[in-house]
Amino acid sequence: MLNFWDRLPDAVWLAARFAGGIAVAVAAYLLIPRLGRKLHLLPFRPRVRYLREPIPDHWRAIVARNVPLAARLPAGDREHLLRLTQVFLRDKPMEGVGLELTDEIRVTIAAQACLLLLKLDYPCYPTLRRVLVYPSVFQPRRVELTHFGDIVQEPRPTLGEAWTSGVVVLSWDSSLVGALNPGEGQNVVLHEFAHVLDGENGAMDGLPLLDHPSAFRTWSDVFSALYERQVQETLEGGDPPVHPYGATNRAEFFAVATEAFFTTPAQLEARLPELYAELAKFYRQDPASLSAPREGGDAPAGPASTTFSP
Repeated sequence: MLNFWDRLPDAVWLAARFAGGIAVAVAAYLLIPRLGRKLHLLPFRPRVRYLREPIPDHWRAIVARNVPLAARLPAGDREHLLRLTQVFLRDKPMEGVGLELTDEIRVTIAAQACLLLLKLDYPCYPTLRRVLVYPSVFQPRRVELTHFGDIVQEPRPTLGEAWTSGVVVLSWDSSLVGALNPGEGQNVVLHEFAHVLDGENGAMDGLPLLDHPSAFRTWSDVFSALYERQVQETLEGGDPPVHPYGATNRAEFFAVATEAFFTTPAQLEARLPELYAELAKFYRQDPASLSAPREGGDAPAGPASTTFSP
């Protein structure tokens, strides 16, 4: 009969195998989705879970007043947008920089950001860590290097930024102006959160995570051709497909195209149906069919003068 010490090696071996199996399972759970997302092979977009708390009435009033794009949505989608906004504000820290954040600021920004997620069955920006809000145009504090290694320090007034580290920086007054005036075709919140979606694979390159590998080829072909046209027509002083800032790089082209898709969808569809179709497939929305204000919805406010910046 084997005693305890005789059985100990077998017990240790079995425990090691069990622990190894657990470690492999945990590693697979953590790494395979990330690898799949990195390679654009797997969507891994779990359905967002609503909170149990009711939506405050004053939130509804804020969205109705400040986000005319939401007023154009069917009732069910407006409710879903408010629920997404609620989850966003619970999960994503928002901080004021020289600005005291109110519910009006928080809800107005979050509702616009969640417009992009409306049909994606998607958790609220899993790579986003926090949102910083300045009262107005700000100058980012950073040091840029040229291709030759020279240091360039040219702070420029900026309306918004999105960092691959998971931080979005916004100007509040620009965020409000863009929300109130969708017909202007510029919206800094939509722009920067398009960058967040774009950067989910680790790089802001104009290629967001697509639901199916088969979509990669068509997306790449359409966006590459239109981006080259954007650059060429911008350099020649012509009429580029979207806002001239989209010629900066492919990431900016995607962000500017996203702005046009949501703010002036009928114009985008009429002029660039192939671009509109790709964005419609990605966002799973058809905003051109909702371009006329819905009955009872707020009309956009008067024109606003802003200087475009990413």
